Amino acid sequence: MATALDVIADALRELGVLAAGEVATADEAISGLAALNRLVDGCAAERLMIYTTTRTTYALVAATQNYTVGTGGNFNVARPVYLDHVTIYDDSASVFQESPLTPLTEDAWAAVPAKSQTALEPTCYYYNPTYPTGTLSVWPVPTSTVLTGVVYAPQQVSEFAALTTTVSLPPGYRRFLVKNLAFELAPSYGRPASQELIAHAIDSKAVVKRANKRLSDMSIESAALCQAGPAYDIETG
Repeated sequence: MATALDVIADALRELGVLAAGEVATADEAISGLAALNRLVDGCAAERLMIYTTTRTTYALVAATQNYTVGTGGNFNVARPVYLDHVTIYDDSASVFQESPLTPLTEDAWAAVPAKSQTALEPTCYYYNPTYPTGTLSVWPVPTSTVLTGVVYAPQQVSEFAALTTTVSLPPGYRRFLVKNLAFELAPSYGRPASQELIAHAIDSKAVVKRANKRLSDMSIESAALCQAGPAYDIETG
């Protein structure tokens, strides 16, 4: 399988820096790895560049509202920019059943007047993508001692730890990495990116985004359901 060094060498060949069969120098490889990881880091901020979601659990603590989400946090997963879903389940129940919590926007969270209000179980959550770990706040603050929280977090592509790290990604990603890394490296080598390379970089990214697009349930803001005037009957016109 291809390694990070293979991707870097392919990108340099796209630019004409390396000839066919030529090997990258140590300096070219090191600077290429840094650029490759910058490219991967940028993907983490784009929803459609993320191809999978990770389910992670943590036992909620009674009378505790805030939990950290990220590497080494309460929910030990790579810090997500956003959360797809948050659910809870009762550990003591005879039948396993996850109950979804309603997400709150920043405005909705700010509008909650009694943030320390308690209840047996929470019904809503607010996620603040703080750094280095995100902050998950549940509301009302649960008093139950047998609840487990579940976060469904987008799992971004990991940066490459070394030049020998294997590129283990879904179809389409290797072409995206090669073409877009070549575009990223072009200024460093004083090589103008050709129109063909630019087109390939754009197309390869679009292919990955189309592959990562997922169906979602249709939703509508509750405020939009409010009826201000008399009902309209389509049968009578």
